[in-house]
Amino acid sequence: PLGIVAAAPLVGGLIKNPHAKVDPVGQSALTFTGFNRELNNGQPVRLVRQDGTPIRPADVSPGGQLTVFPGVPGGATNQYPNAPTLLIHLREEDAQQLRENLYEMNQGSMAGNFVAYSKICTHAGCPPSLYEQETNRLLCPCHQSQFLITDNARPVFGPAARSLPMLPIELDNEGFFVATRDYKVPVGPSFWER
Repeated sequence: PLGIVAAAPLVGGLIKNPHAKVDPVGQSALTFTGFNRELNNGQPVRLVRQDGTPIRPADVSPGGQLTVFPGVPGGATNQYPNAPTLLIHLREEDAQQLRENLYEMNQGSMAGNFVAYSKICTHAGCPPSLYEQETNRLLCPCHQSQFLITDNARPVFGPAARSLPMLPIELDNEGFFVATRDYKVPVGPSFWER
């Protein structure tokens, strides 16, 4: 018992405060991702592959998806563990259905027939990346939550109770995808402090 009491301060010193302000953003690490423009000198952040190469629309076929990261130093590392995002190229009819269903806060967040959703499940933080193209559902393999891509990634099955956040995207003047701003709501599991 004495050993546990003596070790407690040492272990406690290793645990970081998740609400501590993080420079240069000046926010809690729970409230921003690597797509925050402040990490890119106030400029939109490019969507990149894990190797850092930027992405153009021709890189994702209709009905296809690609995992993307913020094009900032450390963007594809554990420095921004809440940043992995799915870029999905919807077929024309599916993109039109999503445009008709967009929540007010998601208006203007699509780039043509492309949409980007957080790859962090709102239930327990697993990666919902199994895209069922025919039903437009994104499945999370951990607890089987399913999200309807054509309706703001709204949960339609399983324990997740909140839609996957949508990343506002557009094309820059060189034709690459950029995030116009960070996610409008926190990504990841819902918890009581939100």
